[in-house]
Amino acid sequence: MGLIERSAMNEAYRNISLIIEVRTAIKYLRIGLGEIQKITADNDFYHPAMVFLSGGLERLFKTMLCLNFEEKNRKLLSMNEIWNNRNGHDIVFLKGKIEEFIVIVNLNFALTDYDLIKSEDLINRICKSLSEYGKQGRYFNLDAVLGKEQEFDSQKEWEKIETFVLEEHFGKDKLYELLSDPKQLDPIYEISSSILVTKLETFFRAIVRQFIFGNFSSKSKQFHFEIQDFFDIEDEQLGRTDYN
Repeated sequence: MGLIERSAMNEAYRNISLIIEVRTAIKYLRIGLGEIQKITADNDFYHPAMVFLSGGLERLFKTMLCLNFEEKNRKLLSMNEIWNNRNGHDIVFLKGKIEEFIVIVNLNFALTDYDLIKSEDLINRICKSLSEYGKQGRYFNLDAVLGKEQEFDSQKEWEKIETFVLEEHFGKDKLYELLSDPKQLDPIYEISSSILVTKLETFFRAIVRQFIFGNFSSKSKQFHFEIQDFFDIEDEQLGRTDYN
């Protein structure tokens, strides 16, 4: 086999890998939403949700960056051209990079997508938490065992996000009145999970709409099948899918 043929096969394999990576990213995000829905007063195991959500967003953002790099440079991305070991798990960094090429979708059903991606407070808080988890929170307890000082406790950070959305929903006084009644704990967790899943679904939908309505890559529309789980969500369906 000649050098040109091997090069063509290698490029074809790399392009196929992009498709697989987008598909994997969507699966990770779906599992992550399912793990949020599992959180109850008796189950405070947040790590699976953070593992899959951070991993899914990292994969999705990186594939978008690869496609955009190819669009601008007529070649596929190589190691360390956009991210490296220092910021490869940094969701905030990667999100900032895709914000450089997302566009306003001038269609009635997607007019709020741009602001949701760039400036939605709750989404930015979640991405910050997932970013810190990806960079340093995954081995919080193991690092403690090894004597490495850690400042970021992913579970506490996620609990702060839950408290934030519940205070917005109920008001502080009403929330803490409800929390004093053990019978109200499971319904409260259900509301928290529903709010977070709804907001994340809306965010994921806004991101994948860029594949179809954006202009970051002439190839992006080819990924419609891979992204349809979130692309096809109607407003009335938000928060209603059982991901388990």
